[in-house]
Amino acid sequence: MSEQTRLNTSANMDEPTNLSRRDFLKGAVGVTLAIVAVSAGLSLPGAGEALGTAPQKAYAATATSAGTYTITANLYVDKKDTPIGKYAYVTNSGNPPFHKPTSPVSDNAKLQVTESGKKLLTVPIVNNTFGVLSIATTSTNNSVKVIDKSMTTWRAPWPWSTPYKERISSITFDVTNFSGGNSIADFTPCAEYATFPLYKGDKHWDLHLIVNFNSAKSV
Repeated sequence: MSEQTRLNTSANMDEPTNLSRRDFLKGAVGVTLAIVAVSAGLSLPGAGEALGTAPQKAYAATATSAGTYTITANLYVDKKDTPIGKYAYVTNSGNPPFHKPTSPVSDNAKLQVTESGKKLLTVPIVNNTFGVLSIATTSTNNSVKVIDKSMTTWRAPWPWSTPYKERISSITFDVTNFSGGNSIADFTPCAEYATFPLYKGDKHWDLHLIVNFNSAKSV
C-alpha cells in the first residue's frame, strides 16, 4: 500500500470518529444547559426533549385533577326553534337587532373537580333578550343533571319589557358522566321569555349544553 493510500485510509477511518465525538460533545452540552435551565426555573427550546421530559398536553391532567378551572361551555337554543333560523346562545349577552347572540363565548364557565372525581360545571346565563325561566332537571340521555340554579332581577333591554321579575342567572350541572367535545346534552322541557318585539312572548324552546373540556385552565 502506498503512503498516499495509507493517508487516505487513515483519514477516512478517522472521519466518523471525529464526527461522533462532535455529536457526543454537542449532546452533552445540550443536556447540561437543559439541566441548568430547569434548575434555575428557565425554559430553553428543546430542553424538555434533551432531558426526555417534554411536557404533555395540559388538558390531559386538567380533565381529571381535583381543582377549580375556567372552561368554555355554552347553552343555546337550536336554530330550528328560533324565529331567525340561527342558534341563540343564552351565554352570550348580545341583544338584537345590532348585537345578536348568535355565536358561542369562551372561557366563561367554572369547572370544579372534587377529590372523588365529580365534575360540577357552573355556567353563567347572561342574555337579557331571551330570559331563561326554567330548565329540565336532567338531560334527555341522563348524562347531565342540574343540581343548582341562581336567579337574578331581570331588567329587559330598553325600551322592551318583561312581565317576569326574575330570570335564571347561572346553572350548575353535574357533568361527571358527560364527555363534552362533540357531544350535546339536550334539555326538555324548558321555558323562556323573549323581549324582542318581533317575537315577544313566552317560549318553550329546548336548551342544549356543549362543553369543551380541553379548554380548562387552572384558577
